[in-house]
Amino acid sequence: MTLDTVSTKSLGKRLEEVAQTGLDLSPYLTTVDVHVEVDETKATAHCHHIALDGSTLPRLQDFTDEVANWLLEYTTPRSVLLKESSGSPREVRIKQERLRRDAVATFKRHGMSGEQGEMLLFVLAENFLRLPQLLCKMDLKTDPEMHFHGLDGIHCGGGNSPDQLAVYWCESKVHKNLDKAISEALDGLEPFFQTAGVGSSDKRRELVLLDRYMDLADEELQKDILDFINPKGTKFNTISWRGLCLIGYDYEYPKKPNSVAPNEFTQGLRETLPGLCSKLRSRLKNRDLENVDFHVFYLPFGFCEDFRKAMQISLGIDQ
Repeated sequence: MTLDTVSTKSLGKRLEEVAQTGLDLSPYLTTVDVHVEVDETKATAHCHHIALDGSTLPRLQDFTDEVANWLLEYTTPRSVLLKESSGSPREVRIKQERLRRDAVATFKRHGMSGEQGEMLLFVLAENFLRLPQLLCKMDLKTDPEMHFHGLDGIHCGGGNSPDQLAVYWCESKVHKNLDKAISEALDGLEPFFQTAGVGSSDKRRELVLLDRYMDLADEELQKDILDFINPKGTKFNTISWRGLCLIGYDYEYPKKPNSVAPNEFTQGLRETLPGLCSKLRSRLKNRDLENVDFHVFYLPFGFCEDFRKAMQISLGIDQ
C-alpha cells in the first residue's frame, strides 16, 4: 500500500481493514436484534442466541467449536502470525501446529476462568464490529494458571470524524445472574472513564502496555496509533474513549426435541430486550456513564458453566 493510498483513507477505514474477519457465525449464532439504541444514553445493545438445530436444540458445542477457530488470532500477535505464514504448505502447517500448541498452553486449566468469555468478546468485536484488537494480552501471560491483570481487552476504531481515534476499553462477564453480570462489567470499566488523562494506576498501566506491546502488523498504521495514545502529545486529547462489553447469562433453552418453534424462541428473547436495555440504562446512569459510547453484546446461554466447559472441549484444554 502506497503512502498516497493511505492518505486518502480515513483512520477508521484503515483500522477496519486490519480487523480479522471471514468466519460466518450465523449458522451457530442467531440474531435477535442489533444496533438497538438505549434511550437516554449513548449505548448500543446487540442480542444474539445460540442457534437451534432442526430439532430445536441449541448448537452450543458447534458454536464453541467455531469460536475456537479464532484461537491463534486471539492469542498470537499479528506480526507473529504474518511471519509464520510464509513457506511451503507443509512448513506453514507445521508452524501453525506449533503456534496452536503454544496458544492452548496459555489458557487456565483449573478453577473458574473468564478467559472463554474474553475470547468470545474478541471474536464479536473483530468479526461483527470490525474493531481490531490493539493488545494481545494472552501473549503476555507467564503463568497459565494466573489470569492476566487489568482489562479484558482493548480494541480500537474510527471516531466521530475521519481522523479521530476511538479506543474501546473491554470487559466480559459470563455470569448465571444477569444483573450481576451487567453491574460487574460496568464496575470494571468505570474507573477508566471517571479519571482524566492517564488517570488511575490501572489506566496508566494499560497505556504503558499499549505503548510497548501494541501489534497491528502495519508499521505506518501502528505509528499513527502510537502518536494518539502518547500522553505527551496533543493528539491524546482528541481520543474518544468508549466501552465494549459482553454480557453472558443463564437462560432456559429447549431441552426436549421439537418442544418450541425456532421463531417463537427468538421472539421470546426479543421481547426481553426492552428490559435488558432498561437494566443497562439504569446502571450507566448510576455510574454517570450515560454519555459514554458503549457497545454491549447480550448473549444468553443455557447455563454459563456449560459454555465454559464447551469452550474447554473445543480448545482441547485438559480438565
